[in-house]
Amino acid sequence: MNGNKTTQSLNRRITIRLLAMMLTMAAAISALSYFAIRSTFLRFYNEKAQELVRVVADRTDWEKLSHYAATGEMDEYAESLFGWYNAIKTNFSSDGYLYLYVPGEDSFTYLYEASTPSDEYDSVCHWGDIFEYTEYEYNHLVPDIKAARAHDEITLMKTNEYGAGLETWAPVLDNDGKLQAMVEIDYLMPGFQRDLNSFVLQIAALFTLLVVLVLLLMLRYLNRNVTNPIMRLDESVRSYKHGEMKLDLSQYHKDDEIKNLAESFASMTHRIEVYTKEVAAVSAEKERIGAEMNVARQIQLDSVPGEFPAFPEHKEFDIFAAMEPTREIGGDYYDFFLVDDDHLAMVMGDISGDGIPSALFMVMVKTLIKNRTLQGYTPAEVLQSVSEQLLEGNKAGMYATAWLAVLELSTGKGIAANAGHEHPALAHANGKFELQVYRHSPPIAAMEGVRFRDHGFTLSPGDTVFMYTDGVTNAGNSHGELFGAERIIEALNEEPDASPAMQVQLVKEAVRDFVGAGAQKDDISMLALKYYGPQNAQNE
Repeated sequence: MNGNKTTQSLNRRITIRLLAMMLTMAAAISALSYFAIRSTFLRFYNEKAQELVRVVADRTDWEKLSHYAATGEMDEYAESLFGWYNAIKTNFSSDGYLYLYVPGEDSFTYLYEASTPSDEYDSVCHWGDIFEYTEYEYNHLVPDIKAARAHDEITLMKTNEYGAGLETWAPVLDNDGKLQAMVEIDYLMPGFQRDLNSFVLQIAALFTLLVVLVLLLMLRYLNRNVTNPIMRLDESVRSYKHGEMKLDLSQYHKDDEIKNLAESFASMTHRIEVYTKEVAAVSAEKERIGAEMNVARQIQLDSVPGEFPAFPEHKEFDIFAAMEPTREIGGDYYDFFLVDDDHLAMVMGDISGDGIPSALFMVMVKTLIKNRTLQGYTPAEVLQSVSEQLLEGNKAGMYATAWLAVLELSTGKGIAANAGHEHPALAHANGKFELQVYRHSPPIAAMEGVRFRDHGFTLSPGDTVFMYTDGVTNAGNSHGELFGAERIIEALNEEPDASPAMQVQLVKEAVRDFVGAGAQKDDISMLALKYYGPQNAQNE
């Protein structure tokens, strides 16, 4: 009776899992077919559209069209050219669009939109109409405008009326090779999605039918060669007592996997003893590795500046920093050093991942940044050089965020570059802390060809800069809430005129109170600098 139940249960599970696996395969093949066909069609039509828009742009003579562009008054050339535009719209895609416009900083101005006799006047843009750029244009169109180049990517758009469509554009240049206008074609493809879906559904239906037929054949084979032998093995296993098992191996086929399973069960008790000894050895090894990790963690702490006051001979500023790594080796780091007697460099960074690889990567990043900074390069040039060096042979795909600033102590003027790191907080003398939010550059070693940007700033006597890693903002409590940048500002503004050491302590205590009894999930690093100015050094 038990054997029959075992067989029925096994048959049912095998049937369900085979069915699920084959249906998943059917869905996967349908999805792959969908994307392959879709990509082929889009690439084909996009190449046609790009070829056409380049021809139109090349045939548009800006010198001959300049009178119309300036006044909107049709002359013989404009009438001939725009008649050709209208013919292209009619023959290429009567449902599409063909534009000629002059790009500006934040908008472009229409010169002409091709039309067909069936188009209503109000549905077509006319000379002088202005279109304000959206985020879409800033991301796709504006880079090509600035580079005076034709679009070379597949840019898919969707319309409520016509469905899918492709758009592409090319520059109109004057005789001096300068960009004066852009020609754009929006090629609409009514019914494209519907036809594609219909084709893929046919493939899915055919494959599903094949799945059912194959499933029936496989179940018959499994019942004869798997489930029935397992039922016999189940009966034998149930007879096991004190290391003895009644098992007739002659009823199994030679070199059959189920026969091997029966023989393995017979030797199980012996292997259990062996495994017990191995587990004890593994536990001892784990304790040894844990001790080595603790040593590595201490080495990481010793690799960042930890003696304060850091530069007692310099009265122009006071600086303090602290790092609290998690139980594992993390990737946080900070650094500060004198580039020369009048320039102070400050670094705060975070390496992707954790463990020994992150610690090694952190040492490389920290060393490279310091070496390049000491050579007199600007922060952006330093991060650019470090990123390019780390990309060479970076098979692990590791990257790092970093904030690097160099402050001129005699004037308070500084230059900073931010590679995907958190926003710094700044408090002016006798004022409150506020986040300094500006557009960041991408992280170091994240991708090739990235250009980093410098940001200038000036500190007045009494100003304070506070920097931190995402371990502070991402600290979470038992309710799933994150500490966030706003709570950092609140903690700092409890005593905005406090010393850098006190400001770090205030934020540290605020994070501790917020998290409560929960475990720290990420490294926490903070750095604070108060600028007193050269007058303070002279007074001393």
